[in-house]
Formats: sequence, C-alpha cells, structure tokens
Amino acid sequence: MDANGAKLLAVRIRTGVSVGMRIELVRDPGDESGLRAGDRGVVYQVDEHGRVIVLWDRGFESELDPESTPFQRLAA
Repeated sequence: MDANGAKLLAVRIRTGVSVGMRIELVRDPGDESGLRAGDRGVVYQVDEHGRVIVLWDRGFESELDPESTPFQRLAA
C-alpha cells in the first residue's frame, strides 16, 4: 500500500464508514444542504479530508462532515 492508500484507509477508519455502507441522519445538519433528520443514503466516497460523499435516497448527492453531522450506520 502506498502512502496515499494508507492515508485514505486511516480516514475511513476514523469516520467509521466505508463505501457502499447505508447511513441515516440522526438530526438536521443545520446548514443549507436540504438534508433533514431521517434521510438515508449510501456512502459513495470518503475523501482524503474525511468528508463523506453520500448518494441520498431522495435523489441527490452531497458531502457531509462526520465530525459535525450526526448519522448512524444502518444494517445491510
């Protein structure tokens, strides 16, 4: 594994999610994203900065910061 791969692995471990995992927002993120508590989606990507990109069931894609946006992992 190269240095970039190791960095991305560390980010995924820190965020607690992996690509393909289903998540649900626990409460509104408090921004202008249009997301609301109860929204569900699939993790599409975790970038090198720790932001989680999600394909939401309501038909759009957005990123969230797992440090400030509470979510829970759903069973597969």
